Amino acid sequence: MQIVPILISGVVGAACSVAFSFGVASLPCGLVSKGADTVCQVRSFGKAVDSWKFGFIVGGLVGLIFSPRHQFISRFQPIHLSTASLITLGIYFSISQGTGVSSLSSNSLKQTGSTSSYQMYSYSPRLSAFLATIRWAETGTSEPESYRKLVFNGTFNDFSTHPLKKQCAPINGKNVCSTAAGAYQMLDISWYDLQPKLNLKDFSPASQDKMAIEYIRRNNALSDVEAGRFDTAVCKVGRVWASLICNSYNQNAKSIAQLRTYYQQQLQKFEISKK
Repeated sequence: MQIVPILISGVVGAACSVAFSFGVASLPCGLVSKGADTVCQVRSFGKAVDSWKFGFIVGGLVGLIFSPRHQFISRFQPIHLSTASLITLGIYFSISQGTGVSSLSSNSLKQTGSTSSYQMYSYSPRLSAFLATIRWAETGTSEPESYRKLVFNGTFNDFSTHPLKKQCAPINGKNVCSTAAGAYQMLDISWYDLQPKLNLKDFSPASQDKMAIEYIRRNNALSDVEAGRFDTAVCKVGRVWASLICNSYNQNAKSIAQLRTYYQQQLQKFEISKK
């Protein structure tokens, strides 16, 4: 039957499309930390499976064109089919990989007064000050540029996803490697955990804020923050951020006095901006 070779070609095309798509989508998985690689591979395969329809259609067309009962199509040369397939493949991956999602421009990170234009959500002065304190402790600044910081050296500009860049540096005589990035120095494994659960579309400043707040909530510190129990709250999230107190990471953490002083400065600033 004529339909058999077309179906076979379609199935082969679908398998090839999924395999190729998975190979492309899983390339960043080699850069992530141990523990995040498995999650990365699973998610990459899930995305790749969606490409089977494209492969099936292309494979079916190949089967149709080269079917013995369609010799009148023999004027089509393999080079024509290859060129058309590559163009179609390029368009497909451009759409499927979300090239329409642009990174934030530098203008969106410019500071305007005591607050910043990038802020999409309004938080209470205490929570805003608490988040600013974590940003300062983790990156050395609570200003907008903190959202672009890589863990040890440099910055990133593409906010479409977590940068997934592993860097290594000696800390107190020990070589430490990490993929931490952004204002709250989120690891790749944190991104793979929180991105689907919080339905984050990107790694923008607003998304980074949401991730930090989620970790504060998970450690039952959100009510302490809102109640003004700063010492209690910062200790509860100390296991999340190495720069805070109440952990044994030995990575040059800030003292409670330093944290408290910076928090009070930020709190005063945010309280004034709310009036």
